[in-house]
Amino acid sequence: MTTFDHLRDEIINTNIIDSNLYQEFEVKRGLRNRDGSGVLAGLTHISSVVGFTTLDGELEPVEGILRYRGHSIQELISTFDSSSRYCFETVVFLLLVGRLPSEEEKQALIDYMVAHRELPAGIIDHIIKPIPSTHIMNKLQTAVSALYAYDNDADNLDPLDNFYKSLRLISQMSSIVAYSYLTAYKENPTLVSPPSDMSHAEAFLYMLNEGEKGSDIVTHIMDISLILHAEHGGGNNSTFTTYVVTSSGSDIYSTLAAAIASLKGPLHGSANQKVMEMMADIKEHVSDWENKEEICAYLEKIVNKDAHDKSGKIFGLGHAVYTKSDPRAVIIHQLAKDLAKEKGREKEMSLYSIISEDGPGVFQSAKGSNKVISPNVDFYSGFVYDCMGIPSEIYTPMFAMARATGWCAHRIEENLSGKRIIRPGYKFIKRD
Repeated sequence: MTTFDHLRDEIINTNIIDSNLYQEFEVKRGLRNRDGSGVLAGLTHISSVVGFTTLDGELEPVEGILRYRGHSIQELISTFDSSSRYCFETVVFLLLVGRLPSEEEKQALIDYMVAHRELPAGIIDHIIKPIPSTHIMNKLQTAVSALYAYDNDADNLDPLDNFYKSLRLISQMSSIVAYSYLTAYKENPTLVSPPSDMSHAEAFLYMLNEGEKGSDIVTHIMDISLILHAEHGGGNNSTFTTYVVTSSGSDIYSTLAAAIASLKGPLHGSANQKVMEMMADIKEHVSDWENKEEICAYLEKIVNKDAHDKSGKIFGLGHAVYTKSDPRAVIIHQLAKDLAKEKGREKEMSLYSIISEDGPGVFQSAKGSNKVISPNVDFYSGFVYDCMGIPSEIYTPMFAMARATGWCAHRIEENLSGKRIIRPGYKFIKRD
């Protein structure tokens, strides 16, 4: 058999573009401006993400603001106490329709999602069970794409029809994730169908735990976590992918499969797993988890590329938009503290708190930088999921389960408002 191992260096050399050329031709790499802000590529009514203002042409850090259809995320979460149910469903309606539902509309949405939670037998028997991959995002992407075959009008772009399709997909993705994990990692798992009176959050935990109902606090935190991850503007990588594929006129199943592929990338959807890996390393090398001096000394080693993965990154600190604070992190931090107290993990929570408070200063000092960074939602979410007993293999798939809501909302908006295929320019550069 012919091998092409000798071509490796040639392939690399013929595909590397001189970084100076990007500056020469003023290319917005990563669709980012020189100040780090995103290139304006579209407009949206769905959500706003604010982490800085512009003052005299300079970016000025501000406390982070996230709004869903004009409602601040703090305002929304404050309306749901620990006894509230169907919180995520309420936000699904808000994001897809543009306003909060009436009680009658909310119940109708709940009933529709429950009625369409069950997966076609072919998806379970021919994709989830037999495909040998243990990467759940791979199974999720394949199953979502295959659902096209079970829709008799899959290519319909009518907004109301796509509203119904969105509800079905959001409902079914939780089943795909739970069943895919169980079949990949457990021997002879029990794939249960949840009772019809369970909320989306309750049903997911019930399926994941093979028929065991989650505690009230765990179910509530799952509900809130889904809301926090449901949407985050049009510029994040997976949502922009949604816009690109939608603009070509493609169907909703192909579009969400593409968005899942984007979220699967380690620079986008698996940040909380990176945080957990870093925290495991810190816990191994720091003897006193409540000693600020020892913790900061090790963080300095991480920033200087002398420890952990030598990347120089304190994972979970910093964000592409947020500067002084990530509003989602503020909310989930409180949930983390409550959960840590219930699970007897306060000492570990103290370690997280010290890193979140002192890590930004260590970063600035070690880098000689005045860049303002703060904990993002991923800094705490992995710890929260771990306390809930959720396996790390489905951290990113759970992100996809929630973010499908935002993807579907942006898809409807693009179909109605975009009216042009997304096609940026790439300049040909002749090699010397």
